[in-house]
Amino acid sequence: MVEHKLDAVPWTIQETFLGFILTLVPWVALVAVLSQLGQGKATPNTPLSFQADLVNSIFVFIFSCIIEGAFLIAPLYIANRVYHSITPHFRIALQALGFRKFNVRRAAAMIVLLLLAILAVDNLYQYVITVLHLNLQTNDQVLLQRSKIAPISTYATLLAAVFVAPFCEEIFFRGFLFPGLLRSMPVGWAIVLSSLLFAVAHADPGSFAVLFIIGLALAYLRWRTNSLWPGMILHFINNGLGALLIILVMRGVVKQ
Repeated sequence: MVEHKLDAVPWTIQETFLGFILTLVPWVALVAVLSQLGQGKATPNTPLSFQADLVNSIFVFIFSCIIEGAFLIAPLYIANRVYHSITPHFRIALQALGFRKFNVRRAAAMIVLLLLAILAVDNLYQYVITVLHLNLQTNDQVLLQRSKIAPISTYATLLAAVFVAPFCEEIFFRGFLFPGLLRSMPVGWAIVLSSLLFAVAHADPGSFAVLFIIGLALAYLRWRTNSLWPGMILHFINNGLGALLIILVMRGVVKQ
């Protein structure tokens, strides 16, 4: 197999880590706010009324978009700044972040294989947790518990996770962070480190292992295709399948 080398980006490793830190701080703060909003005024045994849940869902969706939007600030600012003397600099900045054409047939095959690998790892992880009776609670389980109190708000969270998160997170982690790390380390280390930071940033200890594997798949796909689009597609499909499963459980079609 012929090795593919990702085009070098103009931002430095120092700017890469600075962008990560300045993004992570507001991210953690906003996640904490969203967590409080998600709890609403309900207690574990008191579901929200339809009106209260509807209002809460609007706030949840807006704050989810703001949280994910925080991932766009550093990549767009830094990439745009380093090309400020070139016209049209914004278009070139987007290309540097990975908005490029790609081989559709080859990328499609990789997306399918990586998706199957992610699903296999996720099923194995759930099996290990069950067999070993590990005291780990994944984000999916938290959402299912919350759905009993605020189902509409849960739908709002899933909507943002499927349609907003893949776009914003791919720009930051695979468009900005990963190629920035490549400036000063081998591709293998860059894939591992970017995946580790991707998993840490989600603040979901129960799903850390699976998130790390997903990060590996997405970073590898970014490297092999030299484009951000395939990773966004894989991210969208993976989150979409997860959201669909949660909805099916909520509707009683699938048992938890």
